[in-house]
Amino acid sequence: MLAIQDLSVNYPKRPQAVSQVTAHWKAGQTVGLIGPNGCGKSTLLRALAGLLPYQGSLLIEGRELAGQSPSWRASRLSYLPQQLGFTQSFTAAEVVMMGQFHRLDRWGGGGSLTLVKQSLERVNAGHLAHRPVTTLSGGELQRVRLAQALAQNAAAWLLDEPTSALDLHQQLELVELFRELREQGKSLLIVLHDLNLARQLCSEVWVMQAGRLLARGTPDEIFAGSQFENIFQIKMEVFRDKDGDSILWPKKLTHSESSDTL
Repeated sequence: MLAIQDLSVNYPKRPQAVSQVTAHWKAGQTVGLIGPNGCGKSTLLRALAGLLPYQGSLLIEGRELAGQSPSWRASRLSYLPQQLGFTQSFTAAEVVMMGQFHRLDRWGGGGSLTLVKQSLERVNAGHLAHRPVTTLSGGELQRVRLAQALAQNAAAWLLDEPTSALDLHQQLELVELFRELREQGKSLLIVLHDLNLARQLCSEVWVMQAGRLLARGTPDEIFAGSQFENIFQIKMEVFRDKDGDSILWPKKLTHSESSDTL
């Protein structure tokens, strides 16, 4: 799906915000991207979405992403950022229709109102269709942006902390949606802080620190590894409930344990 080779992103005041990242994101694969705040996760996602200039190589379907048109990228990659705010009073339905811009003609025709309605209803936001998005709560706006991504119908989704504005019930609904997308063969790359969610959803976890990709592996491999303990200064214990389901529980390292990981 996506081949990343020696990818770097530099800002004028922050050189090497992302530095020499190499990885493969396979079609139909769900990957969790984790790391400390400020380590470059969001910057990496923006580069993968074609929104930042980069050095190195970023191939999708064998084509260098930087050379492709916005419409070509939008038909393949859907990006849901952390910051979701709008300054103009578009309705929720209009925002969802924007997800189809790569299929619209020059006069704005060609989009499907039925798809807009279905996408809003799928995320339980049908009642918001005619509300200005400037009046929505963070959780409501998050659901509208998810509906926009559904209407876009791209093969791959880039999601930056998609659960951050949602309550617990909405988070569980989002997990169900992600599982449906995975069953449909969609590829998901999700920035997460919830390690249990990463363990439930992801076949692979990527760990970043200081702009670099330090580790890749299955969730169980990563969370039991010394690199994870070194980066986060925690260790993970596994607990099981009466139904046999397991949950990860983080514990701070003792001083002696911390010294051993450095």
